[in-house]
Amino acid sequence: MKTANKKQEELEKVRKQIDSLYVQEVQAEPQTAAMKSGLSGLNEALAETKYKIDEEYYTQNQYHHMLTRMKKDFIALKLSTSSQDAAFKNKTAVLDLEQQRQRKVKEEKLQSLAIFQGLMNNIAKEQRDRQERIQELQKCIRNKEESV
Repeated sequence: MKTANKKQEELEKVRKQIDSLYVQEVQAEPQTAAMKSGLSGLNEALAETKYKIDEEYYTQNQYHHMLTRMKKDFIALKLSTSSQDAAFKNKTAVLDLEQQRQRKVKEEKLQSLAIFQGLMNNIAKEQRDRQERIQELQKCIRNKEESV
């Protein structure tokens, strides 16, 4: 019987261990559930954070692309502006030369007109003087004829 008692005691020990483990399991179960819930929440937060990081990388790449494009456009516009400025200066210089030439032609025309007017006035004066001489000569001739 000793062995039966020993086995009974061992059985009691195993039952007590089982009860003890059951109590520990029951006590640990809420903590495990809370940990599982927390872990699930953390996994969701991790997935959301990864999604947001990916979105930010995508947005950052878009901004870098836009910035690069804007720099290229700026350089192209600067080159275009530079060439247009050079063309404008060239055209302005040509315009200035043409205006000077026009001014010189106009001055020469006015001088020619003034000279022409002066010549016409001289011719008119000479013709008047001739007419006056002719009239005086005719008067003299009449006076001589009358006196003769």
